[in-house]
Amino acid sequence: MIPDDTVDRYYYIFDSREQRALVMDRTTGQEYAWDEAPQAPLIEHLQRQRSDLVVRRFAHWCARQTGAASAPLHTTTGQLWTAVHPTTDTDTLERVRADAVDDAVLAAAVGLPHRRRDAARLLTLHACTHPTARRAALDAAHMYERWVEFGPEATGTAVQAARQRQVNWLLDALGA
Repeated sequence: MIPDDTVDRYYYIFDSREQRALVMDRTTGQEYAWDEAPQAPLIEHLQRQRSDLVVRRFAHWCARQTGAASAPLHTTTGQLWTAVHPTTDTDTLERVRADAVDDAVLAAAVGLPHRRRDAARLLTLHACTHPTARRAALDAAHMYERWVEFGPEATGTAVQAARQRQVNWLLDALGA
């Protein structure tokens, strides 16, 4: 069986209705079982105990880990980074999300299969714009894992270490 912490386990298609990259499991042919993601129970608990805003902060933290803040503002990634801040109004966020769809489609269909770090970064940021906080957090966490996996310093345990950092962030947020 292919481990769940590598891109080889998945293929990605962009769902234009939901405006998000679907993560399809190669072994089952079904969408990834999000409820089985290690972060899912903590995200749900955090949402119940704290708020959607804190769950969105987690998605934003995942994006920040990819170096999104250094993306030039004229790029889609830079525009998404600017838009995901809490002070951005809903209309602006929706407009930037819609404007990024073509680039997100290319990132999912071409960038991820070619192990492009910039594609994983863009999809992490695009995930942050999802209207549902839980979906934003789960998708951003997954794409951040791909970004780590595609890095030059990635080792066999790099994604597990990234997941542990995510779990630690979520636990810290619960304790705050």
